[in-house]
Amino acid sequence: MRQVSTCTVKLNKKGKKAVLPTTNGYRSHRYSFCVGSLVLWLLCSSLASASYRPVIGARVLGMSGAFISNVDDSMGALWNPAGLANLERGSLVYDLSQGAVSVGYPIHRVGTFGLSALDLNGTDRFFHDHPNNPVGTFETGYNQVLLSYARSIGSRFQLGGNLGYNRAPNPDSQWIPNYDLGAIVKLPPHVILGATLIDISGVTIPDREGRLLKQFDQTFAVGVAWKPVRPLQLNSVLDTALWQLRMGAEAGAYGLALRLGTAIDLIGIQPEPDWSLGFSVNLHGKHLHYAYLNQSDVAYKHLLTVGLTFDFPVRATSASVSKVTIVAERKEIATQARVKSAGKQNTLIRQSVPLAKEKEEPLKERAKTATESLAQSVTDDTKSPTKQIVERHGVEVDLILALVKTESNFNPKAISPNGAAGLLQLMPPTARDLGLKVPSYQNVRKPTSNPNIDERFVPLKNLEAGVKYLADMLQRYDGDYSLSLAAYNAGPGNVRKNRKLSRSVERHVSRVFDYYYQYKEDSALKNADLHRLDTILR
Repeated sequence: MRQVSTCTVKLNKKGKKAVLPTTNGYRSHRYSFCVGSLVLWLLCSSLASASYRPVIGARVLGMSGAFISNVDDSMGALWNPAGLANLERGSLVYDLSQGAVSVGYPIHRVGTFGLSALDLNGTDRFFHDHPNNPVGTFETGYNQVLLSYARSIGSRFQLGGNLGYNRAPNPDSQWIPNYDLGAIVKLPPHVILGATLIDISGVTIPDREGRLLKQFDQTFAVGVAWKPVRPLQLNSVLDTALWQLRMGAEAGAYGLALRLGTAIDLIGIQPEPDWSLGFSVNLHGKHLHYAYLNQSDVAYKHLLTVGLTFDFPVRATSASVSKVTIVAERKEIATQARVKSAGKQNTLIRQSVPLAKEKEEPLKERAKTATESLAQSVTDDTKSPTKQIVERHGVEVDLILALVKTESNFNPKAISPNGAAGLLQLMPPTARDLGLKVPSYQNVRKPTSNPNIDERFVPLKNLEAGVKYLADMLQRYDGDYSLSLAAYNAGPGNVRKNRKLSRSVERHVSRVFDYYYQYKEDSALKNADLHRLDTILR
C-alpha cells in the first residue's frame, strides 16, 4: 500500500481526537525544520546586510579575494596575517588605487613583522578626479594602521595576528582598536589550508560625542589552495559572514602571471556572480599587479599595485646572522679551498674547520687519535670504493658522505614520497640520463626495489651516478657548493645565481652543510661512516 504524508486521526478511549504521527515523521519536526530554516535565512540575511571591512590589493582582487591560504607578500597580512611567515625577504607593497601601503620583514628565529597604513574610502581612488590620491587621502578617508606578526611552527603550521587602530572619515572620529587572527596548515604534497578571523570583537567607531560613525562586524573565512604544478595554483575561500564562495586561479612563469576569479553568493542575494581578472609582472624583485573588477556596485573597476622585495645586509660576525649567511660563508670557504693535485689523482679538496671551532679540547683529540688509528686500517685509499668514485669525479669525500647522510641516511633501499630512490635519492628521469636502467612506472612513487629491474637500488651504481650528477652541478655553478647542492635537490632549472632559494631547499642545503662540517671536525666520525658506506658498496 502506498504511504502518504497525511495525518491519521482516530478517537481515543475518551472519545477525543488524537493525532498520530505521519509515516514520514512528526509534525513537530516539520515545524522545527520550517522555523529553523526561517531563522537561518534571517541570520544569513542579517549577516549579508552587515558592514565589513573593505578589501584591498590588486593581486588578490584579481582572483576575487580567493587568497587566504597562500599569502606571500606584505599586503597579504590584510587577508591572512599568518601568511607573513611565508616571507623569505622584505616586502614593500603600495596600492595606488586605494591608498594603502604595507611592509613586512622576516627576522631569523623571531618571526615576521609587518606594518600597514590604509585609506579605504570607496570614492577615493587613483583613477578618480583626485590628483593627490596616489599617496592616499588619509585626512578624509577611512584610515587604519595595522601592526602584524607571524611565525612558523614547524614546517607545516603558521600562526599570525594583527593589532590595528581604525578611524572613520570624519574629523571628529576616534581611533578604535581591532584584532585579527589567522592560521595556515600545509598538507603534503600540494594542499594549503587557511583560516582567518577578522575584527574578532567587531569594530564600532564613534565620534567624540559618542555618535556612531562606522561599524565593521566580525568576519570568518576558510580557504584551500592547491598547487598541482609549480606555475599553477587554484584557490577557493568560503566567507561565512557574507555566505560567499570565492574561487580563483593563477598561472605564471618567467616573471609573468595571469589570474581569474569569481565570487558566488550562496544565499542568493546577488543572482549574477561577480568576476575579476588580472595580471602581474615581476622582474628582479620589482612587481606590478593589475586587476579589473566586473562588479555592479563598484564604480572604479581598474586597480593597480606596485611593490618590491628587499633585504638588509647582515654582518657575518653578528650573533643574529641568518642561516642563509652561514651557509654562504661555509660555501665560500669550501670554494676557495679547492685545489688540484698533480699525478694520477684527480681534484682533491681541502678545507679548514669553521672559524668558530678553532680551539679543540685536548682530551677529545686524544680520544679521536685512538679511534682514527683503528679506522684508518679499514678505510685505506686503495681499498675504499667510495674514495675511488669521488676522486674519479673530483668531488670531496666529506661532501658526498654528508649528502648520502642527508638523502638516505645510508639506506640503499630508501624511497622518498616523490619517488626518488637509493643512497643518493635519484629520480627516474635523472637516473636514466645518467645511464641507469630504470623502468617506466605508472606511479613513480611506488617503484620496485628489485636491483635487477631498477638499478637505482644497486648501491655502487647509484653512488656513481649521484656523484657524477653532483660533479656536473659543481662545474655548472663554478664550484659553488650551496648552489650545486640546491640544484641537486630541486633541479638546475629551479636554481639561479643571485636568486633566493625556497625555504625547503634552503633547509636541505643547510642540513648537508651541518653533516659536512661534522665530518670536517671529527675525522673518527668521518672514517666510521666512510667504512659504513664502503661496506654497503661491497
